[in-house]
Amino acid sequence: MLAPAIGLLAWWYAIPIVQSVVLSFEHVSQFDFDQRSFTGLQNFRQLISDPAFHKSVGITATFVAGVVPAQTVLALVIAALLHSISRGTAPLRTAYFVPYMTSTIAVTTIFMQLFVKGGVAASALSVVGIPNETWYASTHLALWFLVIVYVYMFVGLYIVILAGGMETIPKDLYDAASIDGAGPIRQFWAVTLPGVRPFLAFVLITGIIQAIQVFDQAYVIAGGTVLGSPAGATSTIVIFIYEQAFRLLNIGYASAATVFLLAGVIVLGAVSRRFAPRGD
Repeated sequence: MLAPAIGLLAWWYAIPIVQSVVLSFEHVSQFDFDQRSFTGLQNFRQLISDPAFHKSVGITATFVAGVVPAQTVLALVIAALLHSISRGTAPLRTAYFVPYMTSTIAVTTIFMQLFVKGGVAASALSVVGIPNETWYASTHLALWFLVIVYVYMFVGLYIVILAGGMETIPKDLYDAASIDGAGPIRQFWAVTLPGVRPFLAFVLITGIIQAIQVFDQAYVIAGGTVLGSPAGATSTIVIFIYEQAFRLLNIGYASAATVFLLAGVIVLGAVSRRFAPRGD
Protein backbone atom coordinates (compact mmCIF):
# COMPACT_ATOMS: atom_id res chain seq x y z
CA MET A 1 0.00 0.00 0.00
CA LEU A 2 2.86 2.40 0.78
CA ALA A 3 4.97 1.37 -2.22
CA PRO A 4 3.52 3.93 -4.71
CA ALA A 5 4.03 6.85 -2.31
CA ILE A 6 7.53 5.68 -1.37
CA GLY A 7 8.38 5.28 -5.04
CA LEU A 8 7.23 8.82 -5.85
CA LEU A 9 9.16 10.26 -2.90
CA ALA A 10 12.28 8.42 -4.02
CA TRP A 11 11.81 9.65 -7.60
CA TRP A 12 11.30 13.30 -6.63
CA TYR A 13 13.66 13.58 -3.64
CA ALA A 14 16.05 10.71 -2.98
CA ILE A 15 17.30 10.22 -6.55
CA PRO A 16 17.97 13.95 -7.19
CA ILE A 17 19.83 14.19 -3.88
CA VAL A 18 22.05 11.24 -4.78
CA GLN A 19 22.64 12.68 -8.26
CA SER A 20 23.60 16.05 -6.78
CA VAL A 21 26.12 14.39 -4.48
CA VAL A 22 27.63 12.49 -7.40
CA LEU A 23 27.77 15.60 -9.59
CA SER A 24 29.51 17.56 -6.82
CA PHE A 25 32.60 15.40 -7.44
CA GLU A 26 32.52 15.89 -11.20
CA HIS A 27 32.99 18.55 -13.86
CA VAL A 28 30.06 18.96 -16.24
CA SER A 29 30.20 21.53 -19.01
CA GLN A 30 27.01 23.12 -20.34
CA PHE A 31 24.68 20.30 -19.24
CA ASP A 32 26.55 17.77 -21.39
CA PHE A 33 26.28 14.87 -18.97
CA ASP A 34 27.85 12.44 -21.44
CA GLN A 35 31.07 14.43 -21.29
CA ARG A 36 31.76 14.70 -17.59
CA SER A 37 34.92 13.97 -15.65
CA PHE A 38 35.69 13.08 -12.04
CA THR A 39 37.42 15.93 -10.18
CA GLY A 40 37.37 14.63 -6.60
CA LEU A 41 37.21 17.39 -3.99
CA GLN A 42 38.18 20.17 -6.38
CA ASN A 43 34.69 21.72 -6.39
CA PHE A 44 34.58 21.77 -2.60
CA ARG A 45 38.08 23.26 -2.34
CA GLN A 46 37.06 25.99 -4.76
CA LEU A 47 33.87 26.56 -2.79
CA ILE A 48 35.76 27.06 0.47
CA SER A 49 38.00 29.73 -1.09
CA ASP A 50 35.28 31.49 -3.13
CA PRO A 51 34.52 34.99 -1.75
CA ALA A 52 31.17 35.07 -3.59
CA PHE A 53 30.09 31.90 -1.80
CA HIS A 54 31.26 33.26 1.56
CA LYS A 55 29.19 36.39 0.93
CA SER A 56 26.09 34.34 0.06
CA VAL A 57 26.45 32.35 3.30
CA GLY A 58 26.71 35.56 5.32
CA ILE A 59 23.69 37.09 3.60
CA THR A 60 21.66 33.92 4.17
CA ALA A 61 22.65 33.80 7.85
CA THR A 62 21.65 37.45 8.31
CA PHE A 63 18.35 36.81 6.55
CA VAL A 64 17.55 33.80 8.73
CA ALA A 65 18.52 35.72 11.88
CA GLY A 66 16.11 38.49 10.90
CA VAL A 67 13.22 36.34 9.70
CA VAL A 68 12.90 33.50 12.21
CA PRO A 69 12.67 35.51 15.47
CA ALA A 70 10.35 38.10 13.88
CA GLN A 71 7.88 35.64 12.39
CA THR A 72 7.93 33.40 15.47
CA VAL A 73 7.22 36.22 17.94
CA LEU A 74 4.57 37.79 15.69
CA ALA A 75 2.86 34.45 15.12
CA LEU A 76 2.88 33.65 18.85
CA VAL A 77 1.45 37.03 19.89
CA ILE A 78 -1.25 37.13 17.20
CA ALA A 79 -2.22 33.50 17.83
CA ALA A 80 -2.57 34.27 21.55
CA LEU A 81 -4.79 37.26 20.76
CA LEU A 82 -6.95 35.12 18.47
CA HIS A 83 -7.14 32.44 21.16
CA SER A 84 -8.42 35.01 23.65
CA ILE A 85 -11.37 35.83 21.36
CA SER A 86 -14.29 33.51 21.98
CA ARG A 87 -16.11 33.99 18.66
CA GLY A 88 -15.45 35.01 15.08
CA THR A 89 -11.84 33.82 14.89
CA ALA A 90 -12.26 31.81 11.66
CA PRO A 91 -12.41 34.87 9.36
CA LEU A 92 -9.40 36.38 11.12
CA ARG A 93 -7.35 33.20 10.73
CA THR A 94 -8.28 33.08 7.06
CA ALA A 95 -7.25 36.72 6.61
CA TYR A 96 -3.83 36.07 8.15
CA PHE A 97 -3.38 32.93 6.04
CA VAL A 98 -4.23 34.59 2.70
CA PRO A 99 -0.74 36.11 2.10
CA TYR A 100 0.80 32.64 2.37
CA MET A 101 -1.53 31.42 -0.39
CA THR A 102 -1.01 34.49 -2.59
CA SER A 103 1.41 34.56 -5.50
CA THR A 104 4.94 35.52 -4.48
CA ILE A 105 5.24 37.76 -7.53
CA ALA A 106 2.04 39.63 -6.63
CA VAL A 107 2.97 40.19 -2.98
CA THR A 108 6.56 41.22 -3.71
CA THR A 109 5.46 43.59 -6.48
CA ILE A 110 2.96 45.31 -4.17
CA PHE A 111 5.60 45.73 -1.48
CA MET A 112 7.98 47.16 -4.05
CA GLN A 113 5.41 49.88 -4.73
CA LEU A 114 5.05 50.57 -1.00
CA PHE A 115 8.79 50.77 -0.38
CA VAL A 116 9.75 52.81 -3.43
CA LYS A 117 11.15 56.30 -2.73
CA GLY A 118 8.18 58.46 -1.78
CA GLY A 119 5.97 55.39 -1.32
CA VAL A 120 3.65 54.95 1.64
CA ALA A 121 5.90 52.66 3.67
CA ALA A 122 9.20 54.37 2.78
CA SER A 123 7.77 57.79 3.66
CA ALA A 124 6.27 56.57 6.94
CA LEU A 125 9.49 54.91 8.07
CA SER A 126 11.51 58.01 7.23
CA VAL A 127 9.90 59.58 10.31
CA VAL A 128 12.00 57.28 12.53
CA GLY A 129 15.21 58.15 10.72
CA ILE A 130 15.27 55.53 7.95
CA PRO A 131 16.25 57.17 4.63
CA ASN A 132 13.35 57.80 2.27
CA GLU A 133 14.67 55.82 -0.65
CA THR A 134 13.80 52.79 -2.73
CA TRP A 135 14.51 49.95 -0.33
CA TYR A 136 14.99 47.14 -2.84
CA ALA A 137 17.47 49.28 -4.82
CA SER A 138 19.59 50.14 -1.76
CA THR A 139 22.53 47.95 -0.81
CA HIS A 140 21.82 48.71 2.86
CA LEU A 141 18.05 48.17 2.86
CA ALA A 142 17.42 45.55 0.16
CA LEU A 143 17.98 42.56 2.46
CA TRP A 144 15.71 44.01 5.15
CA PHE A 145 13.08 44.65 2.48
CA LEU A 146 13.37 40.96 1.64
CA VAL A 147 12.94 40.09 5.34
CA ILE A 148 9.77 42.18 5.60
CA VAL A 149 8.20 40.63 2.50
CA TYR A 150 9.10 37.11 3.59
CA VAL A 151 7.76 37.54 7.14
CA TYR A 152 4.52 39.01 5.81
CA MET A 153 4.02 36.01 3.51
CA PHE A 154 4.87 33.24 5.96
CA VAL A 155 3.73 34.50 9.36
CA GLY A 156 0.11 33.54 8.60
CA LEU A 157 1.08 29.88 8.27
CA TYR A 158 2.66 29.87 11.71
CA ILE A 159 -0.25 31.79 13.22
CA VAL A 160 -2.59 29.02 12.12
CA ILE A 161 -0.25 26.33 13.49
CA LEU A 162 0.17 27.99 16.89
CA ALA A 163 -3.51 28.92 17.14
CA GLY A 164 -4.36 25.28 16.50
CA GLY A 165 -1.91 24.27 19.19
CA MET A 166 -3.53 26.61 21.69
CA GLU A 167 -6.87 24.93 21.03
CA THR A 168 -5.43 21.72 22.48
CA ILE A 169 -4.77 23.34 25.89
CA PRO A 170 -7.50 22.29 28.37
CA LYS A 171 -9.75 25.19 29.36
CA ASP A 172 -9.61 23.95 32.96
CA LEU A 173 -6.03 25.20 33.22
CA TYR A 174 -7.11 28.73 32.38
CA ASP A 175 -10.00 28.51 34.85
CA ALA A 176 -7.63 27.35 37.58
CA ALA A 177 -5.15 30.12 36.79
CA SER A 178 -7.96 32.69 36.85
CA ILE A 179 -9.13 31.45 40.26
CA ASP A 180 -5.55 31.81 41.52
CA GLY A 181 -5.64 35.45 40.44
CA ALA A 182 -3.53 35.19 37.29
CA GLY A 183 -4.26 37.89 34.71
CA PRO A 184 -4.06 37.48 30.92
CA ILE A 185 -0.29 38.08 30.75
CA ARG A 186 0.45 35.69 33.59
CA GLN A 187 -1.82 33.07 32.03
CA PHE A 188 0.08 33.42 28.76
CA TRP A 189 3.44 32.72 30.42
CA ALA A 190 2.20 30.04 32.83
CA VAL A 191 -0.38 28.20 30.70
CA THR A 192 -0.32 29.12 27.01
CA LEU A 193 3.43 29.12 26.37
CA PRO A 194 4.12 25.76 28.06
CA GLY A 195 1.10 24.28 26.29
CA VAL A 196 2.32 25.17 22.79
CA ARG A 197 5.98 24.20 23.23
CA PRO A 198 5.84 21.26 20.77
CA PHE A 199 4.14 23.48 18.19
CA LEU A 200 6.63 26.27 18.85
CA ALA A 201 9.48 23.84 18.25
CA PHE A 202 7.93 22.86 14.92
CA VAL A 203 7.54 26.51 13.94
CA LEU A 204 11.18 27.27 14.76
CA ILE A 205 12.59 24.27 12.91
CA THR A 206 10.36 24.72 9.86
CA GLY A 207 10.99 28.47 9.81
CA ILE A 208 14.77 28.01 9.76
CA ILE A 209 14.67 25.38 7.02
CA GLN A 210 12.34 27.45 4.82
CA ALA A 211 14.22 30.72 5.34
CA ILE A 212 17.54 29.17 4.32
CA GLN A 213 16.02 28.25 0.97
CA VAL A 214 14.63 31.72 0.13
CA PHE A 215 14.70 32.38 -3.61
CA ASP A 216 11.42 33.58 -5.13
CA GLN A 217 11.28 36.99 -3.47
CA ALA A 218 14.92 37.77 -4.31
CA TYR A 219 14.30 36.68 -7.91
CA VAL A 220 11.36 39.09 -8.21
CA ILE A 221 13.38 41.97 -6.73
CA ALA A 222 16.08 41.40 -9.36
CA GLY A 223 13.49 41.25 -12.11
CA GLY A 224 14.97 37.95 -13.26
CA THR A 225 18.05 39.73 -14.65
CA VAL A 226 21.09 40.24 -12.40
CA LEU A 227 20.16 37.99 -9.48
CA GLY A 228 21.25 39.16 -6.06
CA SER A 229 20.63 42.80 -7.00
CA PRO A 230 21.42 45.41 -5.91
CA ALA A 231 25.17 44.77 -5.99
CA GLY A 232 24.79 41.29 -4.50
CA ALA A 233 22.94 42.50 -1.39
CA THR A 234 20.30 39.76 -1.77
CA SER A 235 22.57 37.03 -3.13
CA THR A 236 21.54 34.13 -0.91
CA ILE A 237 22.95 30.60 -1.17
CA VAL A 238 20.13 29.45 -3.44
CA ILE A 239 20.69 32.49 -5.68
CA PHE A 240 24.39 31.55 -5.83
CA ILE A 241 23.51 27.98 -6.81
CA TYR A 242 21.08 29.16 -9.48
CA GLU A 243 23.66 31.52 -10.97
CA GLN A 244 26.34 28.83 -11.10
CA ALA A 245 24.07 26.18 -12.59
CA PHE A 246 21.83 28.04 -15.03
CA ARG A 247 23.77 31.20 -15.87
CA LEU A 248 27.39 30.03 -15.77
CA LEU A 249 26.51 26.39 -16.60
CA ASN A 250 28.93 25.12 -13.95
CA ILE A 251 26.86 22.13 -12.87
CA GLY A 252 29.45 20.34 -10.76
CA TYR A 253 30.31 23.47 -8.79
CA ALA A 254 26.63 24.29 -8.25
CA SER A 255 26.05 20.71 -7.06
CA ALA A 256 28.84 21.13 -4.50
CA ALA A 257 27.11 24.25 -3.18
CA THR A 258 23.84 22.31 -3.11
CA VAL A 259 25.44 19.58 -1.02
CA PHE A 260 26.72 22.25 1.37
CA LEU A 261 23.20 23.70 1.60
CA LEU A 262 21.69 20.27 2.24
CA ALA A 263 24.26 19.58 4.97
CA GLY A 264 23.57 22.96 6.52
CA VAL A 265 19.82 22.35 6.55
CA ILE A 266 20.30 18.94 8.20
CA VAL A 267 22.69 20.30 10.84
CA LEU A 268 20.58 23.36 11.66
CA GLY A 269 17.45 21.22 11.77
CA ALA A 270 19.10 18.82 14.20
CA VAL A 271 20.46 21.63 16.38
CA SER A 272 17.11 23.42 16.38
CA ARG A 273 15.35 20.22 17.34
CA ARG A 274 17.86 19.66 20.15
CA PHE A 275 17.48 23.11 21.68
CA ALA A 276 13.89 23.93 20.73
CA PRO A 277 11.39 24.09 23.61
CA ARG A 278 9.55 20.84 24.21
CA GLY A 279 6.37 19.85 25.94
CA ASP A 280 6.51 18.20 29.34
